[in-house]
Amino acid sequence: MADHTTIEWTDRTWNPVTGCTKVSPGCDNCYAETIAHRFSGSKAFPNGFDVTQHEARTSRPLRWKKPARVFVNSMSDLFHADVPAEFIARVFAVMALTPQHTYQVLTKRPGRMRSLLSNRDFRALVDDHREQLHPGCGDFAWPLPNVWLGVSVENQRWADIRIPALLETPAVVRFLSCEPLLGPLDLFGPIVPGRGRPKLTYWLDGRPGWGPDQTDDRGRVFQEMTVGPRLDWVIVGGESGPKARAMHPEWARTIRDQCQQAGVPFFFKQWGEWGPAPFIVRVCDPNVGWQGTDEELAAAKRDSEARGATHVHTGHSREENGERSYWLHEIGHKPWSLERVGLPEGMAAIRRWGKKRAGRELDGQLHDAFPAAVEPTTEVAL
Repeated sequence: MADHTTIEWTDRTWNPVTGCTKVSPGCDNCYAETIAHRFSGSKAFPNGFDVTQHEARTSRPLRWKKPARVFVNSMSDLFHADVPAEFIARVFAVMALTPQHTYQVLTKRPGRMRSLLSNRDFRALVDDHREQLHPGCGDFAWPLPNVWLGVSVENQRWADIRIPALLETPAVVRFLSCEPLLGPLDLFGPIVPGRGRPKLTYWLDGRPGWGPDQTDDRGRVFQEMTVGPRLDWVIVGGESGPKARAMHPEWARTIRDQCQQAGVPFFFKQWGEWGPAPFIVRVCDPNVGWQGTDEELAAAKRDSEARGATHVHTGHSREENGERSYWLHEIGHKPWSLERVGLPEGMAAIRRWGKKRAGRELDGQLHDAFPAAVEPTTEVAL
């Protein structure tokens, strides 16, 4: 399997495991599953989308000299229950032995990730594999300073489940991939009408608290204020592909604004198949009327329709099996007349442009921020 990638936030991929199983709505239109089925039986996917370990691929990064950001398991989930802890430890050993690279590990199974990476025996297993691969390699830091850990969250329900587990996992950098973003997401704590934010999450800025006991030169014990773990990076993206679900533009803006307020790097990956379609394409002054010929009017209308909206995404939702889905309506007006008709609050005009045409700009701007390497926010006892 080729290691190159077009994913905007990484340089290359590394897939020591392929295959997965679906755990939440974000998995419904999984691109990895589509690719695996297409090439099922090939060397890359010998078992289709069944979880498969590729032992020969684990050592590949040891041969990569040029520093790179490496997305680990773009075609699977490293912490899937069918991947043995022994194999995961070998993957971490290779990452430990290649500090020139920055590894981006993304999972929808943060419970197992937290359990393994907080376990003394797992760290010892990683050390054993390091010694096997590179005898006499010496000690190593934990958590690994070149490994970023992230979780995928597609809506508030799964954010509430996965983000706390991520923050409880030893890591130098923690990040979110909100792709595909299928519903509004509040990273500060949901707003209750009339009450503000009664339950803050501190996901973006870290929960304040007292640090460990310290002793000064006179033997007096004191504590300093500190902040707990926080998110260091947030990626947002809409869904692509023939069955893509649309992302409301306001969902992306809210996350961007909250990241900017907290000083957290924000990366807008893509709109996906659906993107904003501003319908203010003035054909004529409504107070004056059209002053040109009928042919010119028809041409102006065709041009505005080519650039206008065909659907609106609303804030209305329905709930089924604990999951919310949001309404998408086809517009009943031609785009060139919408500037007079207007849209009710909460609706956004969108159109199925296709991923390439929809682009990556959010309100006319690219957002390509990355986190800087940071020290662990808490020491993890192992």
